[in-house]
Amino acid sequence: MTIIYTVEAFERINEMLVFEVEIPKIKLSEIAAVMGWTDEDLNDFIAGIGGWNLTAEQAHSIELILQKEFYQEDLDFQISGGEIP
Repeated sequence: MTIIYTVEAFERINEMLVFEVEIPKIKLSEIAAVMGWTDEDLNDFIAGIGGWNLTAEQAHSIELILQKEFYQEDLDFQISGGEIP
């Protein structure tokens, strides 16, 4: 089983997925610190369980970790992990 970790951007009105930004597994401990996760939260995320909404501040911090600009004020952001078939 392969799990991919992403930041997902959604339109606010119709909740359609606009784009995803992949998170390398090596960055997950830094992401966990930004998210304020417990060890249990991180383990759930690594296992592909759950998703979390991002605040603007969290999104900007994750941009710095990933060295990618993706934040747009008119979109909603979530972070999740999911299995690739």
